[in-house]
Amino acid sequence: MENKNNLEDNLPMASYIMLHRIYDILTLIAIKLNPEDAAKMISYHEQGHLLGPLPSYLSDEETENE
Repeated sequence: MENKNNLEDNLPMASYIMLHRIYDILTLIAIKLNPEDAAKMISYHEQGHLLGPLPSYLSDEETENE
């Protein structure tokens, strides 16, 4: 198996991580602007209606307690 040590070899993973960080920031902005709609969006993710993971800043414990 080949070692992937440079960014070009890991570009898909780097892009995936970067897009999720952008998503996290946009979610935080949405929560500040309209908390009710942002909560609906997060709820849709939890229910599987929206493709993709929950925002990464939500821990498993936080989502279980809500």
